[in-house]
Amino acid sequence: MHYIKPILDGYRSHWDSVYVGVTTEPKLRYKQHTRNGWEQMVVLYEAYRADIAIDLERDLIDYAHRCRFRNPITNINPGGESLSTKETSHFLYILLKDKRL
Repeated sequence: MHYIKPILDGYRSHWDSVYVGVTTEPKLRYKQHTRNGWEQMVVLYEAYRADIAIDLERDLIDYAHRCRFRNPITNINPGGESLSTKETSHFLYILLKDKRL
């Protein structure tokens, strides 16, 4: 996790809106998010168990809320709500949006 947090901070310093999530289907999930105006998805980590991905997502969301960065993330839930435990790959991702565009 100590590698992922600085990556998140780097994106938060250059984009106006950042969202943290997990999914088993990144391409499908990105298509769903583009309808809401999200411009880019970055996959940060691939976990082979759902519980690991959920823990990473929750930890990253909690970290983002606690560090009070100049651009807060848009997550309002603690994370881990959307994963199926039947899949073998689970991806931690962030979504990015620039409000100025």
